[in-house]
Amino acid sequence: MTSRSLLPLLLLGTLGALTLAACKRKEVPPVVPTVVVAAASAPATSVAPAPAAMVAPGAAPASSKAFDITSVPMSSATMPPFPYLDMPAGTDGYHKDGKDFDRAWVIAGDELRAVEGRTSERWFPVSVPKMSILSAFRNYEAAIKSMGGVRVDTVQPLDPAFIARNGGDQEALLKKLAIPNIHLSAPGDTPAFSQYLVRSPKGNIWIALFFFDDDLNMSIEVVHEQAMEQTVALVKADAMAAALSKDGHIALYLNFDKDSDVIRADSLPAIDEIGKLLAADPSLKVRVEGHTDNSGKAAHNISLSRARAESVVKAIGGKQIARDRLKAEGVGAERPIADNNTDEGRAKNRRVELVKI
Repeated sequence: MTSRSLLPLLLLGTLGALTLAACKRKEVPPVVPTVVVAAASAPATSVAPAPAAMVAPGAAPASSKAFDITSVPMSSATMPPFPYLDMPAGTDGYHKDGKDFDRAWVIAGDELRAVEGRTSERWFPVSVPKMSILSAFRNYEAAIKSMGGVRVDTVQPLDPAFIARNGGDQEALLKKLAIPNIHLSAPGDTPAFSQYLVRSPKGNIWIALFFFDDDLNMSIEVVHEQAMEQTVALVKADAMAAALSKDGHIALYLNFDKDSDVIRADSLPAIDEIGKLLAADPSLKVRVEGHTDNSGKAAHNISLSRARAESVVKAIGGKQIARDRLKAEGVGAERPIADNNTDEGRAKNRRVELVKI
């Protein structure tokens, strides 16, 4: 097989669909990819109608009708482990990120939809495993279809009408979709962006494929839609006071919108308790520290953690607490308290700490 050969996904009986193999970000020499068999059974034979033709940039949207999730049949396939699709052999070291629970945005029909659940973001240059864009696209699309996935987008993210309907800010829209603010590109009949939905009894699985940049990077975005599992109990004001008295600091786990400093509603009760803590002891002053895991660039993590700390300080100030009793600081990933190589460790490192001044 030559480096220009396509890597077809072959079904071996009912044992599974072929997927592609695993990923951090560093330069690695090009290697010939190895196709790996994934453990997934054949999907249900019922298939939803193909999505409407893609809307060309500049054209009017196909429809503004709300997308009907039930138009996609429930899959009976046995799903491989999350994130369901492997990376091509030889792409170890390229970008990999994800959260146990987060909010993400998908395109369903011609509408932008917010979903919540476990997320995965990965990309690699298709030249590294010596794949053509068409080969990469067809490999992944075939793997998704073997899971019972159906393509559900009818509009491209850079369509002017789509951008206008969703706030008019292209950069902000692409950020929501986790797409770099650069031109999406794919030659020939390969779509620059495609969104798929797998309806599973254990929750909807949204998978987006897109190509970007002159290096023709391929990105695979996965969201397994599910409710958040509550793992941290609300810390009461008296428990905070005891920890500050004993240790001088306490870690709190507040939820924020994805890559944002906006505090989610489910974390507002914790802000109330911090307000009670400070109201009960007028002499107490605290530093609010924002901490992240080590995913992403260090400078961005520092900036994001500082913005989140400042949001917490602002929210506490709304509880009639004097601003001079509060100080915000962004630490980023510089002071981990757990192993950043595991999901559990990264979750513990994403925290806000109150430090007694």
